[in-house]
Amino acid sequence: MTIQNLGSKTTILGFIPNDVVAATKLGSAIDLTNYEGDMVVLLDAEAGGASITYAVKLTASDTSGGTYTDVTGGAFTTTTANTLLLEKIFVNVTDIKRFVKVSVTVAGGTGAGAVSVIGLASNKYS
Repeated sequence: MTIQNLGSKTTILGFIPNDVVAATKLGSAIDLTNYEGDMVVLLDAEAGGASITYAVKLTASDTSGGTYTDVTGGAFTTTTANTLLLEKIFVNVTDIKRFVKVSVTVAGGTGAGAVSVIGLASNKYS
């Protein structure tokens, strides 16, 4: 199933709600049990400073408190210093583990910028 009908079956998932990020950040676990098909994940990162970069990726685990591993195809392009990035990726929720978190790794010096990661997923049952 692909995301074509953004009507009543679509839910917004707040992986990293808009936040100023100055150090590495790990979002809360989101349970994907009630979703199916493709999920679009959107990254909106403002320029963090002259030398700041953000490496943002999805990680997944079978249990909420378990060991999280990288999701295949779940990494965004690493931002370049002092440059904003708006990007989308697609992952199929049936191909990944039940719980998903977003990891933001900040590198390159001191500074901060606003980062937001949201997902649009289709409910299995509407």
